[in-house]
Amino acid sequence: MTKITQLVIAIILVFGISAFTTTTNAINNTSNNQATQSSTIQRVRIDFTTPTGYVRHLLLAFTSNNAASDGFDYGYDGMVPDDFPDDLNWMIEDDRYVIQGVGAFDQTKKYPLGLFLTNSGTIDISLTSLENFSNTIDVFIYDAVLDNYAPINDVNFSKNINSGDYLDRFFIAFQDDNAIVQGASLSIEENETSSTIVNYLSNTDMLYVNTNSSLNIKSIEVYNLLGKQLFTQNNINAKSIKIPLEYINTNYGIVSVTTEKGIMSKKVVLK
Repeated sequence: MTKITQLVIAIILVFGISAFTTTTNAINNTSNNQATQSSTIQRVRIDFTTPTGYVRHLLLAFTSNNAASDGFDYGYDGMVPDDFPDDLNWMIEDDRYVIQGVGAFDQTKKYPLGLFLTNSGTIDISLTSLENFSNTIDVFIYDAVLDNYAPINDVNFSKNINSGDYLDRFFIAFQDDNAIVQGASLSIEENETSSTIVNYLSNTDMLYVNTNSSLNIKSIEVYNLLGKQLFTQNNINAKSIKIPLEYINTNYGIVSVTTEKGIMSKKVVLK
């Protein structure tokens, strides 16, 4: 990828096709083709206000042709250019970014945020604009510690936070998984759902599932909070099971248990 093409992509990601047209009269036809292909980029812009009142602008850009990925993509992701005592950034492969380009929009995905505070106090995260979406999408801040989703389309997310680094707690999400899980669980009788045990046994790195009923477990799947499948086991046909998960490197997971009467899911601490 040439430096000119990288510049074209960066301009389009941040400002859109009109800014590209204004500033690139000298760029060759190859770059113009790149701009045409990227004109359908969808953007989610959010602002983070620190406890001291400083505002950080963040951009999440979706490429409809999957030109970018959830990992680092040269020319699509913009690293943090400065060092502030309080900040919120996109986290990609343990590095900090203010611009993240990803693939096509997928409402099931979550994108991790790194919160870095020297000063304790109230933070504020607001949705400032949605661009190039044919229909308005829902945007949430997911708090993995409290396991809740706060919509930010109309109301800003505000929370008093102690100083420290928070790398595994906050995510941008586009659907409330708890509401989906609750709806899915209705397919299992209420008493059977409530009696099912799903625990991670940290001393042995084992996942323990027990229906405590006549239900047989058909399969178990484990996902991380971004929706990526980490583990699956089928054809279990038992009321209880212990499964080793020592190779799963994540703090939190979603465990989905399928029985003959339906599916139930539960968020589990995998540490």
